[in-house]
Amino acid sequence: MDSLIKSVGESNYQPEKYVKELSQRCMGPEELLQQKTNVQSLGEQINTMLKKNVFYNYIQFIDTAKEIANLEGEMYQLSHLLTEQASLLNSLASSSIVSEQISNSGQEVNGVQNAEIDNVVEEKRVQKLLNIMEKVENCNNLVDVPDRKCLHEGDLLELDPIENTPVQRIHCYLFTDICIVTSWLSSRRGPARYRFQSMYDLCNLAVVNIKDIKNSFKLLAFPETRVFQAPNTGLKNDWLSKFEVAKKSQILVENKTKITIDHKMIQRTDSIQLVHNSFEPETQEPELPEWIIDLADDLDVLIAQRHFEDANSLITKARQYLEEHNNQISTSTEQEIKTKLENRIQALTLVLTKELQVSPDKSHKGGLRAARRAVRILNQLDKSSQACDLFLKVCSNLLKSQLQYVKRDGVMSTFVKKYSMVFFGTTIEITHEFLYKAFPNSTSCSSAFILWTIQEVNDFMVVLIKHMFVPQTSLSNLSECIKVIHKNCQELCDYGIDLQFQIDGQLRIPLTKSINDIKDKTIEVIKIRFSEDKWKPFNLKTKQQRDKIVEEFTNYGFSNIESYNKGDSWIMLTQNTITFTRTYLLLLNDCLVLYSTDLANVIDQLLYEVFAAHCNYIKSSMKNKNFVNDINIITTNARFILDIFLSHCFKLYSASTGNVNPQIHTRLKSEFGVIPTQNITGYI
Repeated sequence: MDSLIKSVGESNYQPEKYVKELSQRCMGPEELLQQKTNVQSLGEQINTMLKKNVFYNYIQFIDTAKEIANLEGEMYQLSHLLTEQASLLNSLASSSIVSEQISNSGQEVNGVQNAEIDNVVEEKRVQKLLNIMEKVENCNNLVDVPDRKCLHEGDLLELDPIENTPVQRIHCYLFTDICIVTSWLSSRRGPARYRFQSMYDLCNLAVVNIKDIKNSFKLLAFPETRVFQAPNTGLKNDWLSKFEVAKKSQILVENKTKITIDHKMIQRTDSIQLVHNSFEPETQEPELPEWIIDLADDLDVLIAQRHFEDANSLITKARQYLEEHNNQISTSTEQEIKTKLENRIQALTLVLTKELQVSPDKSHKGGLRAARRAVRILNQLDKSSQACDLFLKVCSNLLKSQLQYVKRDGVMSTFVKKYSMVFFGTTIEITHEFLYKAFPNSTSCSSAFILWTIQEVNDFMVVLIKHMFVPQTSLSNLSECIKVIHKNCQELCDYGIDLQFQIDGQLRIPLTKSINDIKDKTIEVIKIRFSEDKWKPFNLKTKQQRDKIVEEFTNYGFSNIESYNKGDSWIMLTQNTITFTRTYLLLLNDCLVLYSTDLANVIDQLLYEVFAAHCNYIKSSMKNKNFVNDINIITTNARFILDIFLSHCFKLYSASTGNVNPQIHTRLKSEFGVIPTQNITGYI
């Protein structure tokens, strides 16, 4: 991995050259798959680093924006105080008795004129708000807030915040305290031209200038982000300046309100203090700590900054505090804190579930490690059931994406091996993550995982059955593939999950059909071979060739095969007998690999009918007048088939299946065990 990081990080790195060198250096598909895994792991590490950098810069941006807003508010307050002091000094310097009389009369006249002007301005303000309400369908009442004014409005194009592609055309209204986003009506009815879409409070709204996208700016309103594009640069600058003016006026209003409230609180405190001095309360509610008062705001900040662990710790701390001080806090205060806490828990749950959601246009590229953080926090928030469902969807998406890389570009058995290896390897990784890290002690989640595993195995077997059971597929290929599947499936048993019964159930019907088809084809081949058989000893032409046949049969387990030798190159078994012996042994070995309780009858019927077909043709040859002179060689081959070969086959059968006395062996012995006695000493 270190060498890979070093090579990728070089300035002169060329991907084509690296892949070419890698393909020459790696031996076999296993090493290539390992290198592919290393590259994917490196990609995940880089994605994680980029996310951390983005989050770090985003936090710095939020902190900087807050500091700038605070400085702007303080500077505005300072400027306002200086202006008031200057005007006060000017009025004191120019004040006199005569001027006061003149000014008093002038103020009366000006007061009447100003009142008339204010009434006209107020009527225009209200009328403009009413006109906006008529244009916007389903719009809230805009007149209920005093001194609300419309600062700016215009058409904008909304862009996708990730892809930067056009989404819809909107019309936006900016007021002194809120911002309203509306969409165009396709079919107008009445005076309404727009439909109300969303409203944002300027106190919770941040405006960001986007330099990478032409004439665009971004609105940040937790938990969503919206990007708008103006028709030209001038209109974009107008929007940004109007937003800045609105934010400053909002800060000014908040500061004035805060000062007024502080004065009222001081007055109320002075008046109430007199009463408290004479009346001492019997019980006094303890003062709440500062962190519990700021709990909602702190949780909002932590969630916005994606500090989910800190938010969860703060929620746990708040719950413990409420439990310990339940009898000391008033019911109304406790209910208010609990309501705010539950709302923040829901907001945190919503953000975490979005982290785990998988859609067609958003794949969970981070894999199981990326989901681990969200699952752990959801479990701590007592949302295990919801976390389990979302995590299993992530697992399904991961399994599907891994299987998509397996392409059938060669032999069927090779594809099945790769597909099975990827499926069970990924399933084992998911099982380990689920049972030991994500949900280690959850019985209900374990049950859901078992059901998920069964469903995934069913889908997996549907794909394999489609590729395995095609015309002209031999039983050897099927047995090899099923043997690999059983071997990979056995690795899951270490985690207590045995899927072999489920797999065998899926294979039962197609395997039964394939076994019956192979039985019919084998019997047909036996018929063709006997039609061409001349019942002559097999001449191998050289002693070396005959010794190879003897060695082959000795390896099969026939110890007395040399007794059938004659001369230097002859063997007293026909070529048809040797071919049938090889075919039946291969068929028997394949059947023993596939043998199960459900397939026992089908396999026994295959072994019986194929062997019986060969024996029936031997019987028919004994009765055929054309082979009267060859009766001794026919008898020799028949005794080999029934006395030696049949016993050897069912020793293998008994050792593999555990059936000491197989019924088909007894049945074949009783039907074909009687051979006419002939003098065959001249042949052996």
